[in-house]
Amino acid sequence: MDVPNSIWKKRNQMFKTALLEIKVEEFPSSLVEEALTQLKEKGEELFASSNLDYEKITVSGSCRRLILQAEKVSPKQKERIEKEMGPPERIIVNERGELTKEGKAYLKAKGIKRENLGVEKLKKGNYVYIKRKTVSRRTKDILPLLFPELITSLSFSKSMRWGKGDFAFARPIRSILALLGEEIIEFEVAGIRSGRETRGHPYLSPFLISIDDSQKYSSILREKWVIINPAERREIIIKQMQEIVSQLNKDRKRQRVLEDKELLNDIVSSVEYPTMFLGEFDSHFLSLPSPVLRACLRDYQQHFSVVEKETFEPYFIGVRDGNGEYLGEVIKGNQRVLNARLSDAKFFFEEDKKIPLEERVPLLKEIVVQEKLGSYYDRTLRLVKLGEKIATSLGIDEKVRGILKEAAYLCKTDLTTQMVKEFPSLEGIMGKEYALYSKKNTQVGQAIYEHKIPRSNERNFPRTLAGAILALTDKLDTLVGSFWAGFIPSGSEDPWGLRRQAQGIVEIILDREWEVSLDYLIKESLGLYQRKERTEQKEIILKIKGFLRARMVNILKDKGIRTDQIRAVLKVDDDRPVSIIKRGEALLKAASTEEFKEEVIAIVRLLNILKQAERRNLRIPQKLKEELLIKKEERELYQELRKI
Repeated sequence: MDVPNSIWKKRNQMFKTALLEIKVEEFPSSLVEEALTQLKEKGEELFASSNLDYEKITVSGSCRRLILQAEKVSPKQKERIEKEMGPPERIIVNERGELTKEGKAYLKAKGIKRENLGVEKLKKGNYVYIKRKTVSRRTKDILPLLFPELITSLSFSKSMRWGKGDFAFARPIRSILALLGEEIIEFEVAGIRSGRETRGHPYLSPFLISIDDSQKYSSILREKWVIINPAERREIIIKQMQEIVSQLNKDRKRQRVLEDKELLNDIVSSVEYPTMFLGEFDSHFLSLPSPVLRACLRDYQQHFSVVEKETFEPYFIGVRDGNGEYLGEVIKGNQRVLNARLSDAKFFFEEDKKIPLEERVPLLKEIVVQEKLGSYYDRTLRLVKLGEKIATSLGIDEKVRGILKEAAYLCKTDLTTQMVKEFPSLEGIMGKEYALYSKKNTQVGQAIYEHKIPRSNERNFPRTLAGAILALTDKLDTLVGSFWAGFIPSGSEDPWGLRRQAQGIVEIILDREWEVSLDYLIKESLGLYQRKERTEQKEIILKIKGFLRARMVNILKDKGIRTDQIRAVLKVDDDRPVSIIKRGEALLKAASTEEFKEEVIAIVRLLNILKQAERRNLRIPQKLKEELLIKKEERELYQELRKI
């Protein structure tokens, strides 16, 4: 039978959209994706634990607002049957199934009837339980508790407090919009009461807007120059850049936008109404090294570079957070700022080249790593010594050791240059450029460049042997020195980026397949610092090793290896990363076979036999007596064992 349209309409009116908008002071763009991921995951958890049905939950937003929309939320909770376990069944009913005296007293005490009782079979026997229906609360009564819990559950690597309370968030919250359909969901967080008001684009429509229905929210904000969906903003940005490049290529050039996913993600998060534009800079700046050009365009101006093949062109593609009005003036302003930035960079580059890298080494004495860790000159001496020790242990030839030694001695000198002081992201990169300018061995320059790899979230690794050893040495010295000085990460706090350093150490070892001992590496590095008391020294080694071990556990988990399998792998040996990963992969492969379970059962039986023999004080011969192997299968198995 067809359901009348009036009934469907009434039903749809009952199921409303729940909307939460957290309006904030501008987030760092790098935190937006993390915040939205948490908002979705924790929102789904809270709706599920509150027993609220919904069609789907979506999150959206930008650096100015975090938004959760739950569509077609049920008007009240689902009914649930909860079980309250009671005494053994034999106490409540007799063998004939009749209530005992104790059973009648139990029902009276609980205020229930017999039909509310159930029986569950447990290991220790049959037990009765009480079946209770939970009272279904209205959604509009649950959300005033759910939304505040959702907001306060969001955590960030760096948070701040404001006002009088102790509430912490990535940036101060300025307003909260919370609706269920047309109704306001009232609550308070950080001294801010929820309501139905928000604001549009900060430059094009900064005035208060009242949202009368949660389903109209997206369309109303679009009218106020805010595109709330990051995926839509991404599509707009990419499409507009493609159109700009196609215009450039009318004269049959093959120019393209230099791919930069990280910059694209940043821009998607930091603008609410993107308008892309083409700008130019003076072509004489093309004489600057490509990394310098890219840093000037990307890191400071958030511009995309335009290249033909791999050569930079004197163009850039920028973004305006707004419409196309007065875009010509915006382009001129961006060009003026960029040309000034490039002019500074060219001046720094020419000035820096006047002082060779060798002459810069003593200047490192003036740059302090940290009070307890000394200067970068002290660090340079440690890198030279530690690099030599690691190279020797790996059996590296003299030629590569010579390249490594020179690169280790010079790798921190670019910290004294004006260019790196202005553009810290170019550390190592400018060291290579200045080394090549000084006619150094190209492999020395490459090793200097590679000692900072992998950078940030990159997945690439040093290509040269000297570069790989120097990168390992640099990260190891940072990690060990920090633990020695007491700078140990806790919780989400990791101001020194030690998790990234530890990950780099493990991944470089795995990439090169070096069968190197973590114990050896840690002790050799720690030996270059002032020795502490024996107990404290041992404790530091254990903490560092545990820290590195945690990175390996993550790698094993990423490969789909179970926790119990990981424990088994690490119990054999937790000192050599390459062996650990190989054993984990071998165990994972073996565990997927039909024979594995039978093999495990056989091994467990054998171990149990040995344990029983030990308990009975039976002597187990150390040498096998071949004459006792009577069956053909026994003899064949023994011959196979001898081959291992």
